[in-house]
Amino acid sequence: MKTILLTTDLSEASSHAVSPAVSLARKFGAKIILTYVGDLFPPMIEEYYVAVDLERLRKETEQRSNTALAEYAAKNIPPDVVVERAVSLGVPHIEIVRLATERQADLIVIATHGRGFISHALLGSTTERVLRRSPCPVLVVRDPGSQA
Repeated sequence: MKTILLTTDLSEASSHAVSPAVSLARKFGAKIILTYVGDLFPPMIEEYYVAVDLERLRKETEQRSNTALAEYAAKNIPPDVVVERAVSLGVPHIEIVRLATERQADLIVIATHGRGFISHALLGSTTERVLRRSPCPVLVVRDPGSQA
C-alpha cells in the first residue's frame, strides 16, 4: 500500500477517519492524499448564477477550500506522516472516485455521518456512492455519535 486517499468534508464527523488512515500510512509507509470536494454553487447562489462571474467564483471557492484544507491538515495529520492535499469542486462521490483513479490510490478512507434512514433515503449517501464506484478498497469509518 503506497497511497491512501483520505476524504473529508472538514466536519467533526469526518475527522474520525483520520486516525485509521494515519495508522495505516505509518504501518505501510504510505502517503495520504487528503481530499476535500468543495461546492461551487452553494444553495443561495444557484438562483443567481447567471449574474455571477463563474471563473472568479471558482477561483475564490478553490482558494477558500485550499486554505481550509491546509488548516485541517495542520490540526489533524501528525507531522511525521507524508500528506498531500487535493481540492476539487463538484459532486463529492464523482470527484473522490476520479481522484482515486487518477492517483492510483490503494485505499480510500471515508467517514460516514449516519444521518438516519429518512435523510439517507431522501439525500442518498456520498459514502455509499463511493463504495459502489471505487476503483480500490474503501475503509468506512463510522462516526461514534451517529444514529446508524
